[in-house]
Amino acid sequence: MRLLPSDPFPASGFDGWAETYDQDVADGSVFPFAGYARVLETVVERAQPKPGMSVLDLGTGTGSLALLFQQGGCRLWCTDFSAQMLGIARVKLPQARFALHDLRGNWPPELDRRFDRIVSAYVFHHFELEEKVRLCHQLATGRLVPEGRLVIADISFPDRTAMAVFAGSVGSLWEQEHYWLADESLAGLDTGGLSATYEQVSACAGVYTIRA
Repeated sequence: MRLLPSDPFPASGFDGWAETYDQDVADGSVFPFAGYARVLETVVERAQPKPGMSVLDLGTGTGSLALLFQQGGCRLWCTDFSAQMLGIARVKLPQARFALHDLRGNWPPELDRRFDRIVSAYVFHHFELEEKVRLCHQLATGRLVPEGRLVIADISFPDRTAMAVFAGSVGSLWEQEHYWLADESLAGLDTGGLSATYEQVSACAGVYTIRA
């Protein structure tokens, strides 16, 4: 996919972050990664993986979420648009299959199959709500097996008021992006023909469990 020069989140920015990413999220006490470890654990709990399940991790980054599914005996497919991030993930996940892929682009042919679970962490806040719903519908209806689940962890708040209160509490650390608002997002997903539940995990992040 050809990206515009004004691309707000180019792959090059994440390439440069790859070497320090794991260290940066390890603290888990400050925005945007407050409660990071617990957020990833909640994804696994909501996905309810079993050994042998096929799991696609979208925007796998350095592979921290995928690693939890590997430990549960799942078969893994991992994508990211940062080659440097994928390079680190490949070391952690030697048995996984990888695809260099931008969610804004065409679906890669090597992923032309259905999965038992599709998961993602800290990726979808780059998209406006309409695009979130479109992508979730595409994934839930076209890339999951029957009874499969799409589980998304991300920066998220119960509603716009809660987001404003949190933003005020972190001062200069706050950076506004297209963060999930659970009330608007659940309504949008429902209108898009999807069944979804939400759990607030930390002050600034939560997990959506989505089915067709």
